[in-house]
Amino acid sequence: MSNKVTITVGGTNYNIITDDTPEYIRECAEYFDTQFTEISRSAHIPALSVAVLAGITVTDEFFKTRESVDNLVRQMKEYMDETTRMRAEVGELKRELDRAHAELERYRNRG
Repeated sequence: MSNKVTITVGGTNYNIITDDTPEYIRECAEYFDTQFTEISRSAHIPALSVAVLAGITVTDEFFKTRESVDNLVRQMKEYMDETTRMRAEVGELKRELDRAHAELERYRNRG
């Protein structure tokens, strides 16, 4: 279901047709507008240049976040692998302990 959403970036309204919710699109636009406004305040350059710099800033944040997520996923996989290995080791140690208890019982019953 398509939604028509009006957003404002840099003081200009834009109509967007999207399958996403209007709230989500407005949140995205507000975030981008914040970046746009910060850059336009710090440098007196044309709006197109501000938009490009804001786009690069947001893309940089996206790439860094994606890298962090990838690292976390990799770390979780390592933890899961280690947990699996440790469970197998615990299982083997339990079996050894059971064998040792059985052997101790046999030794006690001899005498």
